[in-house]
Amino acid sequence: MNAEFPHGNSVMAQAVRNHPWAASPLGPTAQWPSPLRNAVDLMLGSPESMYLVWGDALTFFYNDAYTPILGPRQAQALGAPLRVLWADAWEAVREPIEAAFVGQASRFEEVPIGMNRYGVPEQTWWTFSFSPIYLDDGRVGGAFCVTNEVTARKLAQARLADEHERLIRLFEQAPMFMAFLSGPQHRVEFANPCYSRLIGHRDVIGRPLAEALPDAVEQGHVRRLDEVYQSGRAFSANALPYIVQAVPGGPTERRLLDLVYQPIAGADGTISGIFVQGLDITDRISLERAVREAEVRNRQILDSVMDYAIIATDMHGRVTSWNEGARRILGWSEAEMLGQTLQRTFTPEDVEQRQLLIEAAAALESGSGMDERWHVRKSGERFWANGSLMVLREETGEAIGFVKVLRDRTAERLASEALQKSERRLDALVRASSQSIFSASAHWRELRQLVGDGVLSDAVSATPDWQTMVHPDDRARLAQALAQATATKSGVDVEYRVLGADGHVGWTLMRAIPLLDEREQIAEWFGTSADITDKRVAEEQLRQLTETLEERVRERSAALLLAEEKLRQSQKMEAVGQLTGGLAHDFNNLLTAISVGLELLQTRIEQGKYDRLERYVEMAQSSAARATALTQRLLAFSRRQTLAPTALDVEALVRGMHDIIARTLGPSIALQLRPADQAWQVLVDAPQLENALLNLCINARDAMPDGGQLTISLHNRALDAAAAQQLELPPGDYVCLSVQDTGTGMTAEVMARVFEPFFTTKPIGQGTGLGLSMIYGFTRQSGGHVRIDSEVGVGTTMALYLPRFTGVLAQDDMAPADAPLQRNAAHSRTVLLVEDETAIRVLISEVLTEAGYRVIETAEGSAAVERLRSQEHIDVLVTDVGLTGGLNGRQVADAGRQSRPALPVLFVTGYAASAAVGAGQLDDGMEVLTKPFQAIELERRVAQLLERRAH
Repeated sequence: MNAEFPHGNSVMAQAVRNHPWAASPLGPTAQWPSPLRNAVDLMLGSPESMYLVWGDALTFFYNDAYTPILGPRQAQALGAPLRVLWADAWEAVREPIEAAFVGQASRFEEVPIGMNRYGVPEQTWWTFSFSPIYLDDGRVGGAFCVTNEVTARKLAQARLADEHERLIRLFEQAPMFMAFLSGPQHRVEFANPCYSRLIGHRDVIGRPLAEALPDAVEQGHVRRLDEVYQSGRAFSANALPYIVQAVPGGPTERRLLDLVYQPIAGADGTISGIFVQGLDITDRISLERAVREAEVRNRQILDSVMDYAIIATDMHGRVTSWNEGARRILGWSEAEMLGQTLQRTFTPEDVEQRQLLIEAAAALESGSGMDERWHVRKSGERFWANGSLMVLREETGEAIGFVKVLRDRTAERLASEALQKSERRLDALVRASSQSIFSASAHWRELRQLVGDGVLSDAVSATPDWQTMVHPDDRARLAQALAQATATKSGVDVEYRVLGADGHVGWTLMRAIPLLDEREQIAEWFGTSADITDKRVAEEQLRQLTETLEERVRERSAALLLAEEKLRQSQKMEAVGQLTGGLAHDFNNLLTAISVGLELLQTRIEQGKYDRLERYVEMAQSSAARATALTQRLLAFSRRQTLAPTALDVEALVRGMHDIIARTLGPSIALQLRPADQAWQVLVDAPQLENALLNLCINARDAMPDGGQLTISLHNRALDAAAAQQLELPPGDYVCLSVQDTGTGMTAEVMARVFEPFFTTKPIGQGTGLGLSMIYGFTRQSGGHVRIDSEVGVGTTMALYLPRFTGVLAQDDMAPADAPLQRNAAHSRTVLLVEDETAIRVLISEVLTEAGYRVIETAEGSAAVERLRSQEHIDVLVTDVGLTGGLNGRQVADAGRQSRPALPVLFVTGYAASAAVGAGQLDDGMEVLTKPFQAIELERRVAQLLERRAH
């Protein structure tokens, strides 16, 4: 134990001796167990890269061979915990280390481990083994690791594999067929896909060629391979035939090959195999043959063109090709003209003018040179020909010659001369015409009179000279007709007035058609102008004869329209009567309850019987509340202005209308409501929906004159794309409100027209024909649709589809009726009350006085304005809207606001709240209270106005 530890003079032995082990978990080296000391000596003395870990802390030891692996970590490696030192590689070695500590040795090869030795991530590969180190008592005290980094070898293998892969791809993708044959039997070691396609995709790898390709043996190809293998000399051939027979006895295919058999020799010069490489030129040979055949056919085609002389020359104009048409037209054979200059076909005058050189220069500049002139035949006869001279070029664009195309046009030229003569005769015939004939430039800037006496003079401008003879009121119309015809390239057909030199007004009919050039653009116009004054005078006389008849027809039509309007008004009144008839019955019942209740109340008081008075008061109040609801519903139904949509519970609306619908239907029709399970809400105009529902119920009632059943249903509908398309709606969620009757039903023809305004099947006086059209328009504007299902003799279902609304239902802004009222605000407050109805004015005054207000009463708006313009203290204005005597409530309020800008105003009206102030809008500090109302509500609204003003 006194000997120096550890043994040896290696760098790491010195480091272990000098390390402050006393401060480590292991303690001084003298206290280390012998297995640890022996393992450290063994590791430090080994030339292999090794390390060991000891104890629960996995204290780290390593030898000199392991030092390069640590890199920058070497400074703190000795004695460090392995988990900390190699934190980036810990997971890769954790399991084998844990296995070693339970006595299990292990070995791993080429394990990939991600490390960060030099400040950047790197991928490494390692081969290592772990062995347990046993203490004297048999427990494992540490683990021993022999490790070697194989990263360089692994990367080299990967590069070699990549290179091999690239060679394989190059071999497989090569356009030539390749194969390697080994040994004297020419065993096929590998072959590329091109070779496989050549031999018919037969299985040849690993097989002798004679066995794999018996057809190659029969054709002598294997014999040639034997000669190459034995002699060591390469063999090559061009267009070598090979008849492929993929299946013995099967069909054959003849291929032509350019190939090389290249012997492969080893380092000692011994031939080990043959590399086969070649190109299948069958298609190229076929193409070359096809080109030659095409050249023959083209020559035959050229020679078959007998009406055209097609001549090829070199750059100097010497003939290189001469077709049969050239022989027929010019007279020389191809043998006579080959090598001769093309100038022989030109007239002496054109030869002297060097016409051939001029055409060649034009062709070189623009690609072709046109030719139309006299030429000379072999016989010396002249003929008129037209044609062109075109440049022949190589694929590189270099000019190598010319092609001259000529056609004998002598007959056409003679025909043209005859045509010109005919045109002169036609011109003479046209001049004998009674109409004025003219021509005009493309845009009517130049116009020439050809024949006749008309408004046009020779060679005058279209604007303004000749149009100055057109009546001023017709010039714009004429100019528009000419411009439109020019734009559309169509004919002109227009009548206009003209002014004679003596001031006489006549009528002219102008007709013209455009003449188009080869680009389909207008070149000029040709037309006629005729004097139609007599015709127009006759038409005017006829018009005057029929004028009185037309006037009578107009008067009769006006009378019919007036009668129709009266009929529509009568029908509207009938529709309103059908609604209000039931309402009048309800109002009579309610008024009877109120009137009788008040009489009984008065009688009981006069008799001094004060018990049970609340019963009559409650009866009157209940009837008044029901009358209020009916009044509000009637006002909503009768509105004419556009109402804003609000979030609406449709089921609550339908239930609220049950009584009025039942009253409208009468006792012979049973009413049934089928609500949906948690019906969705919608965003619509509630009064309009009430109006629509009531209209549908009235129509259903009229369809059941003998009674029946009417069912109002609510359904939630989620429409997919197909269902929504049938209903002409976007896909989504909808609430379906349907009205179903058991009435007479409708035919398909009637259903197709039910939404047309004023269409009705009811007798005259029983329907306006506007109800369903109004319902349709309202539903569509609300984002929904209407669907009809009807069958004659069964009944009709009208369904309104309304989009689902996912917002919050609108709530009443007012405070709850049972909320406590703060009356202390009324003390020392003055109310100016304007009401022309004495009973109402007295009641309102008493209510406000009872609440503690000082009330100033007046029945006229003008008196109220004087009060407001005075210095008298007024805190709030309460005024009826429909005052008598000139000023209405809104005018009184506006006048008061001029001198008292912050004056609170409460409008009291029997009209609908939104209609109380006309088309205007309520300003800040203004509110509307609709009649009838409760006294407590009046007090609350006045108090709220004053409270808002205070804040």
